[in-house]
Amino acid sequence: MASHSLDEETQKKIIRQVEFYFSDSNLPRDAFLTKTITETEDGLVRLALICSFSRMRSHLGLGGDCKPEDVSEETLKAVYETLKKTSTFLKFSEDGKRVGRRTGLPKPEVVHQIDDRTVAVSPLEYDVTREDLEIFFAQYGKVNSVRLPKHVGDKKVFCGTGLVEFSSDKDAENVLKQSLSYAGTELELKPKKDYDVEREEMEEEFEKTRALRESKDNTNSESDYPKGLIVSFKLMDISAEGLKVSENPVEAEKETSAMETDNNKIKGEGESKDKPEEDGNQDSEKKTTVGGGPGKDDKDIVTREDIKSTFGKFGTVKYVDYTMGAEAGYIRFEEPEGAQKARAAAVLVEDGLIVKKNYTASLEAVTGDAEKEYWALLRGSQENRRQGAKGNHGRGGRNFRGRGRPHKAQKVAL
Repeated sequence: MASHSLDEETQKKIIRQVEFYFSDSNLPRDAFLTKTITETEDGLVRLALICSFSRMRSHLGLGGDCKPEDVSEETLKAVYETLKKTSTFLKFSEDGKRVGRRTGLPKPEVVHQIDDRTVAVSPLEYDVTREDLEIFFAQYGKVNSVRLPKHVGDKKVFCGTGLVEFSSDKDAENVLKQSLSYAGTELELKPKKDYDVEREEMEEEFEKTRALRESKDNTNSESDYPKGLIVSFKLMDISAEGLKVSENPVEAEKETSAMETDNNKIKGEGESKDKPEEDGNQDSEKKTTVGGGPGKDDKDIVTREDIKSTFGKFGTVKYVDYTMGAEAGYIRFEEPEGAQKARAAAVLVEDGLIVKKNYTASLEAVTGDAEKEYWALLRGSQENRRQGAKGNHGRGGRNFRGRGRPHKAQKVAL
């Protein structure tokens, strides 16, 4: 099989890159490749895997999403022949499809030796390349490798400090004595161990800041709204179902009388009717039938006042979030106990609590994510109205105040 043609420059890059992958400089910090090597009996790994690494893909002109199985036989043969004829550092399997280093894995102490001959260089532009730095520092000593660490706060962005590893401690010491400028900027040069101390301090500070921010966000998202005040209701036309309707809604709910006192009834009915709603949505009610058009008898009309009157027996109703003609809505109580009593009462009445002669309402608690979403939507609509009011003076009134109620913007999942 004919081999894939590689020009001289590409061959040099491939040799340097593959030898670097298996070098003392890289393996102590390359957990994936080290693990792959240790899992084999002979220390050899698939050449196709090496060719699928990002820098090798770039040198070979392979696609950005190229996987080991996508590397062609021609390319593998060309890479093998290039490495085989030049490198004395690498060894290969008989079929040329696996590659490794001739010596064993580097000892742990090698990491300290590498650090001693590594210089931290800053500040550098965000788009600086390893190749550019290798060429620049090759004037002052043999460069083994260049690393460009990511920013502590964003792992996709270069932090501005490059780590240049030289082949000897002497070369590194010589560079540290220099006064160098790169791309028109005077460089700050320091031993890597000093950089590591600063980096650790930055990481600790970042983690503290992030933990504080997340704690604040969690407090805002989890606790910055009242709990247990919301119940959703669904109306049902019991006359259409052929169900028996009590002429007196209070009698129909007599079984629940132990849950509330007469004082609660009086307080609930009075305050729920008279207490103003904080989001200003107090449109005048139009006589529209539930599920139908206008013009029907009053018994076929359910208003917010009907719902307030019914549920005011359990506690002060802060607001009824409901549009006449809809089949469902939300009730916001002033205290959680009101919502709890209403829910308990609804459980005892099989066909729902009677709201009006022909209609009952079944209840569900709004909790968890649904409750959080409800308050977020409500506050968002309130903020929109406040912003709109600032730029629309004189255009308030009913038509303005009635916009953007939560159950219109997005139905809350229950």
